[in-house]
Amino acid sequence: MMYTRGNPKDFDDLNISGWAWEDVKPYFLKYEGLQDLDKLPKSSIPYHNTTGTMKVEFFTDSENPWHPRIVEGFKQLNFPFNPDVNAQSQVGVTQVVGYVYDNLRMSTARGYLARDDVKRVLKVAKWTRCTGVIINDDNTAQGVTVIQGLFKRKLKIYARKEVILSAGTIGTPQILMLSGIGPAEHLKEMNLEVKADLPVGDNLTDHLLPLVFVKVDGDNKAALDLIKGGVKVVTDVTQYLLLRSGPLGSNGLTDVSAFMNSDCYDFENRQLRNDSPDCNVATLQYIFAYIDRYTVSLAQSFVQRGTDLNDAVIEQLKKLSSDYAFITVTPAILQPYSQGYVRLASTDPLAPPAIFPNFLSDEQDLNEMVRSITIIEHLMDTPPFKKQNASVVRLELPGCPDYDSDRVGYWRCYSRHMTHTVYHAVGTAALGRALDARLRVRGVRALRVADLSAAPRLPRANTAATAIAIGERAADFILEDVRKQD
Repeated sequence: MMYTRGNPKDFDDLNISGWAWEDVKPYFLKYEGLQDLDKLPKSSIPYHNTTGTMKVEFFTDSENPWHPRIVEGFKQLNFPFNPDVNAQSQVGVTQVVGYVYDNLRMSTARGYLARDDVKRVLKVAKWTRCTGVIINDDNTAQGVTVIQGLFKRKLKIYARKEVILSAGTIGTPQILMLSGIGPAEHLKEMNLEVKADLPVGDNLTDHLLPLVFVKVDGDNKAALDLIKGGVKVVTDVTQYLLLRSGPLGSNGLTDVSAFMNSDCYDFENRQLRNDSPDCNVATLQYIFAYIDRYTVSLAQSFVQRGTDLNDAVIEQLKKLSSDYAFITVTPAILQPYSQGYVRLASTDPLAPPAIFPNFLSDEQDLNEMVRSITIIEHLMDTPPFKKQNASVVRLELPGCPDYDSDRVGYWRCYSRHMTHTVYHAVGTAALGRALDARLRVRGVRALRVADLSAAPRLPRANTAATAIAIGERAADFILEDVRKQD
């Protein structure tokens, strides 16, 4: 739900005609409906739009005392407070604007599909799954095949002008390969006719991060603490249901974020530098969440589903949970070097594809993780964290060396155990590779892609903003082409 656009270099470095930052910036602004421009400095005005269909604003105050402590801790490491990471500079500790409006999530369904002008013309087929693109002998897309409903009725739906795939970084390459568009060798292995030999499914990249747990002091009055917590939950829920206000309109600590370039961090003096233009190009984003005392013990299955941690790690956290609250600090690597790929596991369109993310296959990503965790350790020594006796939890993990005898080795091993996807995957039907500059599939007429699979590389940001901008760009391409045809 965080609205962050990244850095202009994310697009300028693509070297694809029509996709430099100045080309795509209007599409970010087109859909943005910022409600809180008055809360930002005047220098932010040229970087925002207040009238777009996707309303964004600051989250409600979570009333969590760690909000200001985190900000102050990073300031102690010379991180500037950045009121707007979507303006002149991305670097610093910030409170992020989010996809929220009137304390409700501002999804693209709410922003686009709920509009009356859209509902009048758009027909959405529910319980319907696309299984392939219909391509004739002239390599022109004519429509799609689908399976619909409980009884899996098979249908063919024909297009008047063109087909647009928007099934995401995993779904789009699966549909393309099922349709004969992809690496020829793989398609032949699956006994599929090759319509276009393209690097579909390649170049899978995703933001990844290690889950780092920080334990902080809790109240020793356990019973009283539980009662207070229960009363607060009831009060907060009642306030939200009746007035649509209060802490439940927030996303906890997650709207506090810190962006930095690790090459500009002085590890010896524990200070972030800003002595070159590259220091404004972030390599890491720190994201936070809060887990109250007893939560791991009382809601183990909920925590386990949310983190994908195994039983051995959960048991270690449970032992600490009765005495400590936790802050999860997750440093996301914004432009990882490791790349994976997607392939068909079966020609059955209802079977999931084979996903090979290859996280940490490049040692540079592992080195960046160790640097990011070192900075977390430095954060623990700042006054706001020391005052709460904060410390990083050193989990006992199979095969990892003792921390005291091999700190770097421990964190390298820890990272391989505790790395998690952010579900920001991009690149499997990329511009300049599988697609031309107008998002058309190369070698196949009347077929276009409009989702994050088209992005050749990850933005240095949460990917939702880029996904919506690609959709807006595709809409313009489609309308321009229709006008030319007419």
